[in-house]
Amino acid sequence: MEFGLLGPLLVRDGARCVPVSAPRQRVLLAALLLNAGRAVSLDALAEILWEGQPPVGARGALHSAVQRLRATLSPSGTDLIETQPPGYLIKVDDELDVRRFALLAARGHAAAGAGAWVEAAELLREALGLWRGEPLADVPSRLLRGREVPAIEDQRLQVLAARIDADLHLGRHGEVVAELRQAVAAHPLQEQFHAQLMLSLYRSGRSADALAAYQDVRRVLADELGIDPGPELRLLHQRILAADGELLLPAGSEPADLGDRHVGDGRHLAGDRHVAGDRPAAAQDVIVPRQLPAATRHFTGRAEELKTLAGLAAEAAGTAETNHTPVIAVIEGTAGIGKTTLALRFAHEIAGQFPDGQLYVNLRGFDPAGPPMPTAEAIMLFLEALALPATRIPAGLAGQGALYRSLLAGKRMLVLLDNARDVDQVRPLIPASPGCMVIVTSRSELTGLVAAEGAFPLTLDVLTDAEAAELLTRHLGPQRVDGDQRAVEELIGLCARLPLALSIAAARTATRPQLSLSSLAAELRDARKRLDALDAGHAAANVRAVLSWSYQQLDAPAARLFRLLGLRTGPDISAAAVASLAGLPLDEARRRLAELTRAHLLAEDAAGRFSSHDLLRAYAADLTQSADSAACQRAATGRLLDHYLHTAYPASLKLHPTRRGVTLAALLPGVQPEQIADAGQALAWFEAENRALIAATGQALAGGFDTHAWQIPWALSRFHEMRGRWHDWASAGQIALAAAQRLGDQAVQAYAHQRLGYANGRLGRYEEAHAHLELALSIHTERGDQAGQAYAHNSVAVTLGYQGRYDEALTRAQRGLECYLVAGDLHGQALALNSIGWFHAVLGDYPEALSVCGRSLEKFREAGSSPEDVANALDSLGYAHHKAGHHGQATDCYQQAIDLHREIGSRCGVAETLGHLGDARSAAGDPAAARTAWEEALAILDDLHHPDQERIRAKLNDLDPAPVG
Repeated sequence: MEFGLLGPLLVRDGARCVPVSAPRQRVLLAALLLNAGRAVSLDALAEILWEGQPPVGARGALHSAVQRLRATLSPSGTDLIETQPPGYLIKVDDELDVRRFALLAARGHAAAGAGAWVEAAELLREALGLWRGEPLADVPSRLLRGREVPAIEDQRLQVLAARIDADLHLGRHGEVVAELRQAVAAHPLQEQFHAQLMLSLYRSGRSADALAAYQDVRRVLADELGIDPGPELRLLHQRILAADGELLLPAGSEPADLGDRHVGDGRHLAGDRHVAGDRPAAAQDVIVPRQLPAATRHFTGRAEELKTLAGLAAEAAGTAETNHTPVIAVIEGTAGIGKTTLALRFAHEIAGQFPDGQLYVNLRGFDPAGPPMPTAEAIMLFLEALALPATRIPAGLAGQGALYRSLLAGKRMLVLLDNARDVDQVRPLIPASPGCMVIVTSRSELTGLVAAEGAFPLTLDVLTDAEAAELLTRHLGPQRVDGDQRAVEELIGLCARLPLALSIAAARTATRPQLSLSSLAAELRDARKRLDALDAGHAAANVRAVLSWSYQQLDAPAARLFRLLGLRTGPDISAAAVASLAGLPLDEARRRLAELTRAHLLAEDAAGRFSSHDLLRAYAADLTQSADSAACQRAATGRLLDHYLHTAYPASLKLHPTRRGVTLAALLPGVQPEQIADAGQALAWFEAENRALIAATGQALAGGFDTHAWQIPWALSRFHEMRGRWHDWASAGQIALAAAQRLGDQAVQAYAHQRLGYANGRLGRYEEAHAHLELALSIHTERGDQAGQAYAHNSVAVTLGYQGRYDEALTRAQRGLECYLVAGDLHGQALALNSIGWFHAVLGDYPEALSVCGRSLEKFREAGSSPEDVANALDSLGYAHHKAGHHGQATDCYQQAIDLHREIGSRCGVAETLGHLGDARSAAGDPAAARTAWEEALAILDDLHHPDQERIRAKLNDLDPAPVG
C-alpha cells in the first residue's frame, strides 16, 4: 500500500486508489504518516484531531477513530496501524512519498558532496518529481498544516536549490534562468535563488542582467526587512562588477567557489537524514528508533577522519559476508576537541545506511555532576527505545544484555555511545549482529576495546590553522574575518585551535557586531590572566578562559543562576525546578534561563527543560564552589530537593488518594512546588521528571538530606507501580534503605525493607524479596508493632502468590489477620480477609472464599473504608462467585465494583474488574457481552500502557480469529 502527502492525501493499494473520505480520518492518517515508524501519543493525536481543544472523552473517540481508519485501509489496516505506547504508530517506509523524497534527497546531496553532479541532478530531479501540489492540500487540519507544511516546503526549496546547483556545475546555466526567475518571484527573500540567478545570467553573457538582478534583491530586502543583502550576495556582486573570469565555467572543469559554499551549494543543504534505507517495509515489525541529537551546523575540517569513518561504514555494509562481528569505531581525544561533533555529523550522513534505526546514549563518563551512567541504565534506555514493555525486561545485567543483543540480531543498526568512561562501561552495549556499526567517543584510550573487539581507534587532534580560520568564517562571514587577519590569527592561537573554544568565541562576537576581533582577542588575553589558568598550551585552560568571559557578561542574577545550576544532578531540569533551586519567582527564573540560553551557557532541549554540555556543568560547579559559601550551596540543594519532594508527594496522592501519607518537613523559603490538578497531570509530571527524581534521590543521600532520600522514593513508588518500572523502584528503594539506616529510624527502615522487598518480588528476585520482607517483619516484631507485622505478613503473602505458592500465601495472609486482630485494626482486618478470600478462591475452596470475602466486604463498610477498598472487596467476592459458577451474582458484584472505581477515577481498577466481568460473561455463555467488557478494558489498559493489555488482547483474539490491536 502506498501513501502520498506531497499534494492531496493519496492512498493506493496496487492499481486501486483507496478513498479516505471522512475528514477526521484524513487528519488522523496524515498525523500518523508524518510520524511513520514512531508512536504518536494519544494526547498529541487528540490535540491534532480537535484543533487543540479535545473534548471530554476524546480518548475513547480516538480509539474508535483508529478502528474505523483500520477498517478503511483493510485488509492491511490492522497490520499497518499498531497500538504502541504511548499511542499508535503506522508502519510504512518508502511506500510514503515523504520518505522517498527524503531518501532521494539524501542520496542526491551525497552525490553532490562527492562531486558526482550528473547523478546528483538526476536524483534531486526525481525527488522533486514526487510533488503533486501543496502538501496536505485536502487535510482539514489548521494545526497539522501549520506545524508540518512549512518544514516540508523548506525541504523542497533546499532540494530545488541543490538541483539547480548541480545543473550549474554541469554547465546548464542557460536552461535554468527561466526556472530561477520563477523561483525568485515565488520566494523573493530566499537569497540562494537570487545568487544562482545572478550566476546563471553572468555565465550566459548577460552581465547587465545579473547586476540588475542584484539591485532587485537589494530593493526587496530593504523594503521587506530593512536589511542589505548578505555577505555572499555582496561578494558575488563585486566579482561580477570586476568581470571575474573565475566565475565562468571553463570547458571540462567545475566552477570556482563563490566564497562561502552556503550559496547554492547542495552539499550544505540539510536533507532529512532519517531515511529508512533500502530495506522493504515488511522487515520493520517494531518501532524504529531515531535517537541521534541534532548535528552542529558550522562543522568544518575532519576530511580525513570522515573518509576513514566512511570506509568503516562501507565495511559494516558487507560485514555479514566477511565476518560475524559489528564494525566499531572509537573516536578519542581531549575535552572539547570535537569528538561528539564529528560523531554526530558522520552519524547523520550515514543514517540511511542503517534502516533499522539509530540508538544514542550519553554515558556521562566524565560528567562533573555525578558518576558515569551504569551500563545497566544504558541498556534499559536502549530497551525502552526499542519499545520493550518494562515488564518484559529481565532483572539482571546479564539477562538485559542478552535481550538487547537478541533484539538487534539480524538488524542493521547504528549505535552511538557518547562520552564513555572505560572499556567495561562500553563492552556490554556492543551488539553481536554483523551489519551493525558502533561509534564510541571517549576522552580515554580504550585500548582493551581495540585489542579484544577489533575496534578501529581514531584519535582527534586540534584543528589546523586553515580549518580554524574556516570555522570562524562559517560563523562570522568572510568579510569580517578577512578584514582583520592579524586578530584572527591571534584568536586561533589563544583558543588553541580547539573547536569548542573557537565556536564559543565566534558565537559571542557574532551577537555583538560592534565588537572588533582585535578587542575580542584582547579580552581573551585579559580573561586568561584573571583565571586560575593552567599553562597557555593546555586546551582545558583555554576553554575555561572562553567560558569565563561569556560568564563575565552576565548580570549578577543570571551569573548566580548559572553557578547554582552546577549543583543539579539530573540529565535536565525544568524551569519550575530552576525557580526553586534559585529561590526566584518562576517568571524571573524563565527570563534568566533565556539569558543563559542566548549566551550559549545553557541549551533548551524541549519546551521548558534545560541542559548543558558537561564542560559547562563542570565550569558552573567550579564557580559555585569558589564564589558561593557552603551554606549557600546547601540551601540551594535543599530548595531543589524540597521542590521535587513537595511536588511529588501530592502528585502521588492524586494517583492513589487512599494511601496512608507520611509527614513532610516545612518548605524552605523560596520553594514553589508545582501544582498538580489531577491524576492525568500527575502521571505526565512523573513521566517527565522520573530520571531527575531518581538522580535527586542519590543527591539527597550523598548530601546528607536523608529524609528526602527516603521520602522521594516513597512518592515515586505509586508511579513506578502503575508503569511497571520495577527496576527504577528497586534503584530508588536501595537509596531509601541506606538513608533510613543512617537516620537510625527503625520504622522507616522497616518501611524501606518492605517496599524494596515488594519491588524485588515484581522483578522475580524472590530470594532478595523474602530477605527484605523478613527483615521488615523482624523490625516490626522487635518494636512490638502488630499492625506493621500484619502488613509485612500480607506483603509476604502477595509475593508468594506471584510465585504460585498459594498454600503458603494463604498461611501468611492468615497470620497477618491474627496480627491485625491483636492490633485492633479494623481496616487492616478487612484487607487481610480480602487476601485470604482471594487465595481460597484460587485454591478452589469456593464456599470458604465466598464466606471470607463477604466478611471482608462487611468489615470495610463497618470501618468506613474508602470506596476503592470496597470496590476491591466486591471484585474478590465477584471472583469467588464466578469460580463457583454463580455468574449472575458475579456480574452484580463486578458491576458494583466498576461503578465505585469509576466514581473515584480509578481507571486501573475499572480495567481490572472489567477483565473479570468479561471472564464471568464468557463462562456464562455470552461471548458478545464478554467482548464488550474486554474491549472497554483493553482501551483503558492501552491508554495506561499497562502490562495486562496483552492478557486481555489474547482473550479477545481467542474469542475471534481476527487479531485485536
